[in-house]
Amino acid sequence: MRVKGTRDFLPEEMILRQQVLEKIKSIFEVFGFQPLETPALESWEVLSAKGAGGEEILNETYNFEDKGGRKIGLRYDLTVPLARVVASNPNLNLPFKRYQIEKVWRYGDISKGRFREFLQADIDIVGSESMLADAEIIACAISVLNSLGFRQFFVRINNRKILEALIKYAGVENDKVMNVFRIIDKLEKIGIENVKKELKEMKISEDSIEKIIELIKIEGEPKTVLEKIEKIIKTEGIDELRQIISYLEKMKVEPKFKIDLSLARGLDYYTGPIFEVFAEKGIGSIAGGGRYDKMIGLFSGKDIPATGISFGIERIIEVMKERKMIKSKKSNVKVFIASVNEKVRDNVLEIVQLLRSNLISADYDLRSRSLSKQLEYANSLEIPNVIIVGEKELEKNCVKLRRMETGEEILLKLEDIAKFDFT
Repeated sequence: MRVKGTRDFLPEEMILRQQVLEKIKSIFEVFGFQPLETPALESWEVLSAKGAGGEEILNETYNFEDKGGRKIGLRYDLTVPLARVVASNPNLNLPFKRYQIEKVWRYGDISKGRFREFLQADIDIVGSESMLADAEIIACAISVLNSLGFRQFFVRINNRKILEALIKYAGVENDKVMNVFRIIDKLEKIGIENVKKELKEMKISEDSIEKIIELIKIEGEPKTVLEKIEKIIKTEGIDELRQIISYLEKMKVEPKFKIDLSLARGLDYYTGPIFEVFAEKGIGSIAGGGRYDKMIGLFSGKDIPATGISFGIERIIEVMKERKMIKSKKSNVKVFIASVNEKVRDNVLEIVQLLRSNLISADYDLRSRSLSKQLEYANSLEIPNVIIVGEKELEKNCVKLRRMETGEEILLKLEDIAKFDFT
């Protein structure tokens, strides 16, 4: 019996998932990101470092003592392990551009698209203070979504420095700012009235609440929004967003981004620009991230600038399946070699080996079934080509090739098999 909140993936589902992940991985590598792998297990000291994940995530983190009495846990994201890796490897060449596609675990509520074991795909740039690094992350995210076939999506961009300045301008005390961030971050899920209600419960004044709502509703073209904000507050966060937008324009990135002052990102560790990718209505957030210049210092004692984004792979795959954005396959095998009888078994093995040595995926019957049963099996797996090996054809130095989709059959000379186009 499976553990609650986990799943098995049979071949058809795994093939589809691999197709999606290969596309994502290829874009990451086109942008110069390098692969990294970290352990599923981390010490509790690392996972619970103050300022790393926040109390809400720690409450959902699987943790236990090992047989040696050491407290450890399953990683809840890929950012904290990255911070530990950078802190542990002071000789890394900077900037360090890494991607990581691995499972994480959180003991949360289970619902459609929410599991306790799930896959994340992250890209991060460590060691650059320049807003060009943030622009690079956003450009890569847009390229990934385009490559997967998403069309109606946009990147919401904000800056923690701007949001903090706006909240303080509205009259909120310093010690309540982080909690206000967390409440605003729930706006998409709970709606404006519930946000107001939670702010009241925090003993934020009516006047401050109205100001906060009015400020985070400012919208328009990015440059217009920044001009409006600049008339209200002064913060370097405004110039940071201007730089990011300017870089994206110079990189000729599709203008699928907008400034959204209601974007807060609930995690404590963000220090500057933050971003979230939203797909068309009814889908919601499918990626999110931002700049976290203080986290690595929690482990190394020395702050190193960093920025990154995490893709919600499970949601992306579910959306792509529901909207038929990707075609599933039951098998990756291109050619099935069927035998008319046991007398040609050696010939079958020779042909299988020939195909495989030429990197053509091939399979054959392992149960001594009749030809009709072999053909049924190949058809059930939607294998597109079947080579039928029979004594009569072998006498002519040939085999019969059947295209399963059309039923077309042709005689194929043995010496031509490896050169034949089976696509």
